[in-house]
Amino acid sequence: MQIKYDQQNKEWSECISNKEKRKHSKQWLKKNTLDYWRHKRMLETIKPFIKKDEHWLTIGDGRYGTEANYIMTNGANALATDYSDKLLKIGKEIGFINEYKKENAESLSFQDNSFDYVLIKEAFHHFPRPWIALHEAFRVCKKGVILIEPNDQVSHRLNSFSKLLKKILNFYKFIKGKNFNKDCYSFEEVGNFIYTTNRRELEKFLLGMHYRDIGFIELNDHYIKGVEYIELHDKKISTKIKITIFKAIIYSKDILSKLKLLNNSLNINILFKEKPDNNLLKEMKLHKWNHKELPLNPYL
Repeated sequence: MQIKYDQQNKEWSECISNKEKRKHSKQWLKKNTLDYWRHKRMLETIKPFIKKDEHWLTIGDGRYGTEANYIMTNGANALATDYSDKLLKIGKEIGFINEYKKENAESLSFQDNSFDYVLIKEAFHHFPRPWIALHEAFRVCKKGVILIEPNDQVSHRLNSFSKLLKKILNFYKFIKGKNFNKDCYSFEEVGNFIYTTNRRELEKFLLGMHYRDIGFIELNDHYIKGVEYIELHDKKISTKIKITIFKAIIYSKDILSKLKLLNNSLNINILFKEKPDNNLLKEMKLHKWNHKELPLNPYL
């Protein structure tokens, strides 16, 4: 059976050949933008697991290896991988990352237990067979796989407020003449179906293989077009107002999520292959992670 992958390889190629896309992609390397603040906010959740000299694998890290760069900056080793190595080559050439490899997430070339941790950030939802990719990631890790992905808004903690927001959004799309569907299925311009996750499905993934420890943390994100060009230290009043409003939207989502009036937009989980010790659990708690021990199979 032929598997149809999205057009990410073409997209990364155009980030080199197309003048406008090249200019846009170079913004991903900057660490003084509001867009970087967004991604750093997500990546800071993995700090409890980053230990000096340990080895990480990042999957779907095609934007020059930005996740690998974050891990390296915090003292660990990281191998950046992606289905396309177009921008990873540049990342290596400019010293942004130390090493990279072209890999298909659904068929990794590494031996079992090759890395301490595997990080999949905003890439799982691009895979045509994401559960195969997750099994591969789990196979090559020693300690755990961390997923930072869009949360499934329909299946996870559905509430009346979220339903109302969806109806308002669908009505807005309708009057704007945009396509929408009542089941909230979405696609991205590079051609992929957005495969959202929820914690219960990930718990079942672990239980099927008789692993019992999962960690999770709730977080929200927001995106507006052009956020890559907004510099955090820009002294213009208009820019400061944009930054304040943008951050207020995200923090408001966090508050609404805690009040259970809104589903969080991100689903961040660690699937443990090695049972976390007390020191790690304490570190996780300091960073607002929750730990859950799943039931023991009584028949084994």
